[in-house]
Amino acid sequence: MGLSPEQLIRSGFKMASHIAPGLAGRAAFKLFCRPMRSSALNPGEQRLAAKLAPILAEAQSHDVSYSDGHIRAYQWTATAAQSQGRVLLVHGWTGRSLVMTAFVQPLLDLGFDVITFDLPAHGDSSGRTLTLPMAARALQAVVAKFGAVSGVITHSFGGPVALLAAEGGVPLSHGVAMPRIVLISSPATMAMATTMFGTRMGLTPQAQSAMEAEVLRLAGRPIEAFRGDDFLQKISAQVLVIHDEDDADVAFSNAEVIATQPNVQLMKTKGLGHRRIIIAPRVVQAAAAFLADVSVGRATA
Repeated sequence: MGLSPEQLIRSGFKMASHIAPGLAGRAAFKLFCRPMRSSALNPGEQRLAAKLAPILAEAQSHDVSYSDGHIRAYQWTATAAQSQGRVLLVHGWTGRSLVMTAFVQPLLDLGFDVITFDLPAHGDSSGRTLTLPMAARALQAVVAKFGAVSGVITHSFGGPVALLAAEGGVPLSHGVAMPRIVLISSPATMAMATTMFGTRMGLTPQAQSAMEAEVLRLAGRPIEAFRGDDFLQKISAQVLVIHDEDDADVAFSNAEVIATQPNVQLMKTKGLGHRRIIIAPRVVQAAAAFLADVSVGRATA
């Protein structure tokens, strides 16, 4: 049996890392910034998509322009007499708006209007590449379009996106207010992601350094500066971190790092992993309650 496409790519990077580490590192960074778009869903994903699609169909869709292209956004408006504000939902890497829609009805029931959007190079938004600053600029464009938010619920990569957009430091020109933030399955550092990717591609230390130098060149600060706990020291927000101890993609230790900050509550779950956690009823209800300023305990869910 021949090698798979990924195995061939890894073999190529291993060889190039020894021969031309600088070139290999720069090429690895370009690949790192290319989300894999796939229309093929496994049976479980098909069932989930069928369940959530009617919720997305009820939304008003909008195209939002930003500096790197356009973003597809979705809007639901609460019917309550007095609005409780606006909540933004931010999906993760290779996700799309659809996967966050389990939060919509509980938030509407509490009187919140709800907005979500496809990140650049995801779903129906434009582009083929994505970086953290691009995603943060897209989020800021969505907030500028629809107005200030009362809270944000994020999944995985969406966590760093929201925190950078709130912090507003280099390479951004400003931050946006996010009074309450829910971080679900969020990585504590972006360096973790680049290190894991480099290891998977078989990069040498020299090639790994060249890859991370691209972050400094494009973002104006090193990869080590993109840390959730550091962001939280610079913004005024109450934060709920929800993370599963069985998460095989982003280890639970990431949540413990973020939860060292005094404005953070930590909710631990078990048996939900990295993806099912965003549709688990107890997680959805806890996130909605936190944004409505209802007490959320620290016990295991």
